[in-house]
Amino acid sequence: MKYVKNWIPLLLALAVLVGVVYGTWWLLAQLFAWVMVQPSQIAAAIIAFAGTVIAGIGAVVISQQRAKARDIAESHRPKKTKLYTEFIMQVVGIMREHREGKTLDASATRKLEDFFFDFTTQVMLWGSPSVLKHYGAFRRVGEKPDPNILLLLDDILKAMRKDLGLSNRALARGDLIKMLLTDPESLDALVKK
Repeated sequence: MKYVKNWIPLLLALAVLVGVVYGTWWLLAQLFAWVMVQPSQIAAAIIAFAGTVIAGIGAVVISQQRAKARDIAESHRPKKTKLYTEFIMQVVGIMREHREGKTLDASATRKLEDFFFDFTTQVMLWGSPSVLKHYGAFRRVGEKPDPNILLLLDDILKAMRKDLGLSNRALARGDLIKMLLTDPESLDALVKK
């Protein structure tokens, strides 16, 4: 009995949908037949009017969808900017300490782990699919020493810029991370591979 109760609303909704589709098709077929029996000047005027109305409604719907998407992106931008800035600052801090020859003590390692766990949680909510894809690749490679990690970090930075609406058009792979390196030429050999 419970099985039947679950199917009745679904079947009823399907029947209503089929009825609406059939009714719309029938109405359009009748309208088309009526237009075709009209004199050619009247039929042309009706077709032009219908085309104008349909194009106008389509333009309004498309512009409202774009405006809504733009409003959503604008409302998310401050949160994303803060999140991405924190990530970049953390990476710059790690690179600065590495340049100075410092090693991370247990406390600093724990803070770094906490940061990355928190960042991972936040980026899952706020990051674009491109940022998530590049961050995932970075995390997988970051678990073991790999010379490509700098290029993966550059990919994340570019994805973050794009997510914030900035252009990466004139930037080659590695250009952003080179800004943080004391020996950017060493990365050129890696990029050429």
